[in-house]
Amino acid sequence: MSTEAEIELHPLFAEMVRCTAERDLDGLMKLYHPDAEWIRFTGTVRGEDEIRKLLARYWELDLQHVEMNEFIQTDDTVMMRGTMTVRGEVVVTFGVYVLRDGLIWRQCGADEGGSRDWWAS
Repeated sequence: MSTEAEIELHPLFAEMVRCTAERDLDGLMKLYHPDAEWIRFTGTVRGEDEIRKLLARYWELDLQHVEMNEFIQTDDTVMMRGTMTVRGEVVVTFGVYVLRDGLIWRQCGADEGGSRDWWAS
């Protein structure tokens, strides 16, 4: 497993970590392409309004970035695996991001615990 000091994050993802830590929803939204789609096991979220609503709900879960475990990128695609806490539970997350115009255009991701509704518990 890598440590963050060993991983050189794409600047967009370094900004994503910062925005998450600081609960900067407006800053986070600036990282998404206007035509972005976020594919999740619980369904696809499309466009700025839906993505903003979902991200705002994530703040309710007290997300905390712990560590970036793995990160690889090509010109327009990033794959990552990281550790976070969600409601105090340590969770390993993973995602694939396709960039367009330097912004997140397509995002797929989940946590390794499988499909679950964090808000139901």
